[in-house]
Amino acid sequence: MGEVDKKQLEDLVRKEVTKLFEAVLDYTSIAVSDTNTFKILRGRILRIGNDCIRTIISELECYDVKSLDISDDIIEIKK
Repeated sequence: MGEVDKKQLEDLVRKEVTKLFEAVLDYTSIAVSDTNTFKILRGRILRIGNDCIRTIISELECYDVKSLDISDDIIEIKK
């Protein structure tokens, strides 16, 4: 079951880091009006984001990953 959990964590890392650099690109497109400058920044941002994803996933190989089964139950304590 550890490989399935690790794959789920890898997918989550990809998704969240991708959301991060998409947001950065969105703000950059607003802040930088020059198309050529934006293209250069876009390439650098995408490269850094993808490198980050690859590094995190590579580091995960050093760990045994097991997801915890978290319940949504609410426990109420009365005094």
